[in-house]
Amino acid sequence: MDLQFNFTNYQTHPANRNYEVFSFKQPVRAAYFENMLIEHKITFEKDEETTEKQHYFLYAIHKKDFRTALMLNNLTIGHFRKPFISDPNFRWLVLLIGIGAVTLAIIGFIVS
Repeated sequence: MDLQFNFTNYQTHPANRNYEVFSFKQPVRAAYFENMLIEHKITFEKDEETTEKQHYFLYAIHKKDFRTALMLNNLTIGHFRKPFISDPNFRWLVLLIGIGAVTLAIIGFIVS
């Protein structure tokens, strides 16, 4: 049994090593990525795959366009990313506690 962990949403095409395949689970993200590919005039092949657990939207992109496609992939992921701390009041509280801790550390260093 070959266990393989992949923390990215792209991999080398299994049949043609000249292509990288980007996969998306959500149709909205796939459509956003596809629109960005079209805007940047990157040629691609599109496919869909359904496994027993998930439905995937696949985009095969030639290696010559990989750097641009990777940038577009990162922009797509970033566009749909939620903030780590979504409540602005709690975000400010965490920031103020951090600044307070650093200030106390500097005062302690100067006093000792």
